[in-house]
Amino acid sequence: MGRKPGMPVANAAMTDERKAVFLSELSKHGIVSAAARAASPHAHGTCAPSFYILRRNDPEFAAAWDDAIEQATGSVELELHRRAVEGYEEPVYQKGELVGTITKYSDRLLEIRAKALMPNKYIERRAVELSANLNVTQELYGGHALTLKPEDVLLLDEDKRQLLLGLLTDIAVARGDLRDVEPEPVGLLGVDDDR
Repeated sequence: MGRKPGMPVANAAMTDERKAVFLSELSKHGIVSAAARAASPHAHGTCAPSFYILRRNDPEFAAAWDDAIEQATGSVELELHRRAVEGYEEPVYQKGELVGTITKYSDRLLEIRAKALMPNKYIERRAVELSANLNVTQELYGGHALTLKPEDVLLLDEDKRQLLLGLLTDIAVARGDLRDVEPEPVGLLGVDDDR
């Protein structure tokens, strides 16, 4: 339960110490809400909005935030590599007694790393035929017709391209053009709520 509008927030001053705790926590795991909570132990309700506002208004803090996310991302990638390539020890028990360990590897994590490092080789591409001629209303675009060519999709960044392809797939499934295809869940405009 968050605070009600107009109610004062205890210890809400954005001190250097709070910023440092937030950035330190964020660099460990990349979870904004958890980092905000750690930096705001006396606050009630959500604390993240204060840090988002600071990020928007303080370019130095925004850069430090990005560095912290990059550090957290690197830690996750290193752990994926360790479990996939170096392996991890799993205890072996017999009759309730530890008798040794066995080194296990994760094929799934190796696949994820391969796709991240070599997307052109390991990411399956879907062939998409795009043809569009949109007649838009006078109120929105001054009555101009908008014509899209297949190569126009390449003008979008990867996230927006994936969002568009997901929406086109959803439309094709809804029309019955594609069968046995599950529409992929797409967040509101591809926005990650916790970053």
